[in-house]
Amino acid sequence: MSMGGRSGRSRSGDDGGLPEDERALLDRARALVPRLAERAAAAAAARKLPAETIAEYKEAGILRILQPKRFGGLQGRFSLFSRIVEELTHGDASSGWVYAVLAEHQWIIAQYPEQAQIDVWGADPEAVASSSLAPRAAARRCAGGWRLSGRYTFSSGCDHAQWGIIGAFLGEMGDPRTIAYLLVPLSDVAIDDDWHVLGLLGTGSKSLILDDVFVPQHRVVMVSDLFAGTPPGAAVHPDYPVLRAPRGYLVSYSLPPVPIALAGRALDIACGSLSGRVSRGVRRLADSEFVQVALGEASAAIDAATLLLHSGRETSTAEVGSGRRITEAEAMRARRDMTWAQHQAAWGLERLCELSGARSVYDDDPLQQMRRDMMTMLTHTAASRQAAFAPWGQHLLHRAPG
Repeated sequence: MSMGGRSGRSRSGDDGGLPEDERALLDRARALVPRLAERAAAAAAARKLPAETIAEYKEAGILRILQPKRFGGLQGRFSLFSRIVEELTHGDASSGWVYAVLAEHQWIIAQYPEQAQIDVWGADPEAVASSSLAPRAAARRCAGGWRLSGRYTFSSGCDHAQWGIIGAFLGEMGDPRTIAYLLVPLSDVAIDDDWHVLGLLGTGSKSLILDDVFVPQHRVVMVSDLFAGTPPGAAVHPDYPVLRAPRGYLVSYSLPPVPIALAGRALDIACGSLSGRVSRGVRRLADSEFVQVALGEASAAIDAATLLLHSGRETSTAEVGSGRRITEAEAMRARRDMTWAQHQAAWGLERLCELSGARSVYDDDPLQQMRRDMMTMLTHTAASRQAAFAPWGQHLLHRAPG
């Protein structure tokens, strides 16, 4: 999708009906895209984003969209945050991914008890958190809170964060009813530089090492409360409906925009490349019906994924803004749709790589880099077919007839 004017469509949707403050933030994000592209190679080589990128995110104000107004945030709509994820990815997938993580975690921090939010933002209103949300150990109860040890992997953006959100069991290992997110200052944590991977190199998703770290009770939030839309922070900020939205309903519009936007970017690159290429010095690829059909198929898959993202995102934001209770089925459907969309986008990108031929095996070929990024993203739980499709299938089999 080409960039449109103020009343037209952009890569991430229709700008026409947006309030001025949202348009301004989107424009600031779009202005960063060329610089993210310029830094992409350096970020991959360093295996983390440059400090300049995080500084520009802060200067543009885009890290504070989901932060409550009480702490200087914008207390904005989830759709605006999600659109910016999509826009930034057109510069660099790793940069879009880390932005998605750090900015979305402002939403989680705002759902903790009041004192935890003061701990994070009281002295530093621009503080952000990385995470390792999959529970890997059981915390040990102690006076005033909990103690936690263990190795917690895949903490994207941890080099630029001040806090960590760590998943842990507060009861028996493996009991989903006791999973909680524990909030810890990264000054109490060791970062293991182990991010040597296939794709998303620039995300710096290193491991966090905790050695008997004390976590006071007020820095604990139950995952069940987040997914039910009943976290302590909802009472702290009663005028912010996003904090009462079930986590499963909105989180599907956080990371999935990255692979979907990446596929759209790959389509632009492939079209530009194929239009001028000649096969073995004889035939223009653009004249090949095989190429035309394959390109049509790939674009259909990518466009379908993009449209599903845009329509679902706008619907979810409107429903949360209405203040009504979001059902569990609606949350499951959102996850189903965004998982399917990611895999459609990935299929389209694979088709484009096939068309590109042998040149896509070179490390400096942009489609090869995108392919590796896509393969890495699809290993994330946000793209898990089993986690998304099985609950929806069960719902269909057990719902009342009609």
